[in-house]
Amino acid sequence: MIRINLLPVRAAKKRESVRFQLTVAGLATFLVFAVSVGVYLTVRSEANSVTAQIESGNHELDALKVKIGELSKIKEQKRIVEDKLNIIKTLEAARTGPTKLFKAISESVPEKAWIASIKDDGALITLKGYASDDEVVADFMRGLQKHGELGGVELDVAQRVVEKETGSDVVGFTIRLEKVVEKPVEKPKEK
Repeated sequence: MIRINLLPVRAAKKRESVRFQLTVAGLATFLVFAVSVGVYLTVRSEANSVTAQIESGNHELDALKVKIGELSKIKEQKRIVEDKLNIIKTLEAARTGPTKLFKAISESVPEKAWIASIKDDGALITLKGYASDDEVVADFMRGLQKHGELGGVELDVAQRVVEKETGSDVVGFTIRLEKVVEKPVEKPKEK
């Protein structure tokens, strides 16, 4: 019988099998490496893009902070100007206030009455004077009540006295007046 030695064929098949396995393992390793590099490059590109967006956002935020600072300075200047205007309005009202008060009092004084003194204590004015009789004092008080610059009109004292200079019999009176105080207009607070 003839004998054939199959050992070199088996060894060749075995070598071929090992070579095939090494080739597949190498290709798999290369494929894994290529996919890993691709994923790394993609993630790195996205990270760079996000970093660029963050820097852009920070620059925009800095620009907006500058604008907000300018706007708050403008609001503060506006508030200061409005405060100064309110002070000017108050001063103008105080400047013309006594004139209006004296005009109201002078228009209300009847013929047979005269004022001896006027005392202004801020919101309260005290008038002292003389009249020929009680009816003239009442007319004077009615005349004072008609004016809008004056609040309450109250008779403090009315009595018969002898006037020192002329020696005539008259009614001495003291009347208290309340001033109408105009409050400055307050603006609503801004948030």
